[in-house]
Amino acid sequence: MQNQTIKVQSPTRIDLAGGTLDCWPINAILNPVSTINVAISAYTSCTLSPREDGRIIIRSKDWDQSYEFDSLEQALNDNEEHFIFFREHLAYWKPETGFEMECASDSPVGGGLGGSSSLSISIFKAFAQWMGVEIEPYSAVRTCSGIEAKILKTPTGTQDYFPPLLGGVNIIDYEFGWPQVQSLPIDKAKISGNISIFFTGRAHQSGINNWQVMKKFIEGDAKTVNALTTIQKIADETKMAVIEADWQRLPDLFQREFAARMDLAESFSSPEIEDLAKIALENGGEAIKICGAGGGGCVFVWSQPEHRQQVVDACVRAGYKHLDVQLI
Repeated sequence: MQNQTIKVQSPTRIDLAGGTLDCWPINAILNPVSTINVAISAYTSCTLSPREDGRIIIRSKDWDQSYEFDSLEQALNDNEEHFIFFREHLAYWKPETGFEMECASDSPVGGGLGGSSSLSISIFKAFAQWMGVEIEPYSAVRTCSGIEAKILKTPTGTQDYFPPLLGGVNIIDYEFGWPQVQSLPIDKAKISGNISIFFTGRAHQSGINNWQVMKKFIEGDAKTVNALTTIQKIADETKMAVIEADWQRLPDLFQREFAARMDLAESFSSPEIEDLAKIALENGGEAIKICGAGGGGCVFVWSQPEHRQQVVDACVRAGYKHLDVQLI
């Protein structure tokens, strides 16, 4: 085991199309389906410093909390709400000696940018480096998504784990539930000027939202099935637009997906999202894309580069936080 301090970071993502389709068994039933996302420079980080004794100290900057234990056994018996996330990683790795760990995220809590999944990958990377374990991406995704399902006690998706591992544009194809990913380099000069990302100020609840949709889908609710089938078709079109670098097709696809998502669940939007959308579209925006499962979190606005600053200024004046990040 390595004795030096380990520092790792991982990007988060914005999703371009096909969210919710990454959840099993939706992707198996609708087989085949695709989800498309792109990594952004809002990072999660994990710093791990080995200790010579058995003490475990974990600090979370996002929750402004610190946890200290005399042993691994003591840590694994702690059921504090926010610590459960760290506890399940400890249960997987079972470190034989103590350590200090500090974790942080650039993404707002509940931002819909896959922040918790990115942080999970950052922790996974840190432990793997400490213990001399080579990371295989699909294995890491399987493990971290399993940890998330155990914490949330609901089925979960897998799309959020690929950008922290691979970066770039990720086209994730699901055949009978298991992902195969194409990770493409992003030509930042082509579309970075079209995208501006804002936090609405309200956290989203992705696990809860996806579980409600999943239940209705499995029960055969016609409205839910039709909406997800429409989202599947839009994701296929988005996949082709990305492969062909036909970026100007995206605003129309975003608008169509928004309508399908509203058919899926009215809770996908919120007063904050509707207000931000109105302001953005009145100031040069062409379309908005809600990040993650909606209901709050972050939204990105698509506009032509010459209108981007106007969009940013108007939304910031209205009280929305602009995330000054890049596609990576």
